[in-house]
Amino acid sequence: MKKITSILVLITVITTILTVNIFAAKIPLRVVVNGSRINFPDAQPFIDENGRTQVPVRFVSEALGADVGWDGKTKTVTIEQGRNKITLVVGKSEYTVNGKTMEMDTTVLLLEDRTFVPVRFVSEGLGANVEWNASIRTVYITTGGAVPTPSPEEGEIRYYDGIAFNPATDVDEFGRMTIEKSQEFLLKMADQLAFVKENGRYYIVGEYPEIPEEFEWAVGIGINLKSGGRRNFSTLTARKEYLIPNEGSFKKDTTGLIDINDIDSFGITISVLNKDINEDLGILEIAYVIDGTLSDGNDRRVAFVPESGSIPQISYTDSFNFEKMFQW
Repeated sequence: MKKITSILVLITVITTILTVNIFAAKIPLRVVVNGSRINFPDAQPFIDENGRTQVPVRFVSEALGADVGWDGKTKTVTIEQGRNKITLVVGKSEYTVNGKTMEMDTTVLLLEDRTFVPVRFVSEGLGANVEWNASIRTVYITTGGAVPTPSPEEGEIRYYDGIAFNPATDVDEFGRMTIEKSQEFLLKMADQLAFVKENGRYYIVGEYPEIPEEFEWAVGIGINLKSGGRRNFSTLTARKEYLIPNEGSFKKDTTGLIDINDIDSFGITISVLNKDINEDLGILEIAYVIDGTLSDGNDRRVAFVPESGSIPQISYTDSFNFEKMFQW
């Protein structure tokens, strides 16, 4: 009950508790290898439709001390660094690391005579550590790690709606989904949640991504009214008229429950909970004010808020599609 109560409270105070940084202009993607930023003279890195950072293969590979080979007939990229060898094929999700077949949740791309590869899989294949700082859109790569050759005892990687999940590395000792993996699932869910109008009626629609069976979704939607009232829709409420499912897809008719012209702001919380312990390591919070601003002077905000206050919040405001979500 403690977790349920805290989520419901967050719905009512979301417009005042978020304290993340907002950037006036979109920051370009950056790649930093061992503290040095990589310069891309022509083709620039980008985030593909699967949420993976794609980079021109040669620049990052050479920064990691690797040699790059290309077979135009088979469209195969070969990356060699000492005893390590990675092979990737354009358009394929399967690749090999030192002869071991592995699979990624995206593909190698060939764009304007440049071969783009997902930087995480290539870097980790060469034994490097990869970290992504979403707030400054920067990939940090550091060398010195071990080449990933998962054995059965290390866990089997599974894919849930395109998101890779390894129970051995993506769950902490208490059974909670790790912060990094939580963000992937939460952002995908947020992208599939919307307030739409159809034939004069108003709906909240959503489609939950698949998640490992030991976890479940919790969503709270608070709609604050200019008249001073509030409407709380939730996967946790006991009131049937405000209850939304916590799995699959849903289409909640809110017509009659809300005067659209009376809406002042929206506050949304999304979390992925371990079913047994009813806990998480952080939630995604979304705030949107129709007429007016939040406490920081902006009218919208999206942030991943870790459970621990010692870990900074991560802002997704600049990259979030508010127009797609809020169509009322």
